[in-house]
Amino acid sequence: MNLNDFIGLSKFLLGIPFQPPLPPITDLDPALAQVYFNGLTLTPDQQMQMTALLAQWVSIQTQQTDLTTAVQQQIMANTQLGALARQIIMAWYTGFHPWFGGLPMPDPANYEQTLVWVLGQAHPMGVPLSFGYWQYPPPGASGQ
Repeated sequence: MNLNDFIGLSKFLLGIPFQPPLPPITDLDPALAQVYFNGLTLTPDQQMQMTALLAQWVSIQTQQTDLTTAVQQQIMANTQLGALARQIIMAWYTGFHPWFGGLPMPDPANYEQTLVWVLGQAHPMGVPLSFGYWQYPPPGASGQ
């Protein structure tokens, strides 16, 4: 179980690199990946599930088959592995990840870095950029 496998699986699950008209994201931030990885492996049970998920991901990559079909059949269709894969997607898009008792807990320090703002080409709500910033469309928004 290592961070590089987590990042590789995350990129696959998120569909990175994004294709136009989506913003040009080609990689994920390793520091943010570490935060999500740590948040998804807080308990021994979560660590065991993550180990199983990443082992399955590594196995799929060596099968020389259609990755999308293999991930769908071997990860997403599996009750436990699929649930964890969906939690990984949720973490990257919203900053939420499992917390004690399995409850989602937002990490306010990562709020501005979530993919929802990048894909929505929007300013993070409640994060002032400068006085009057709301009157201008975000960079990259259509019409600019």
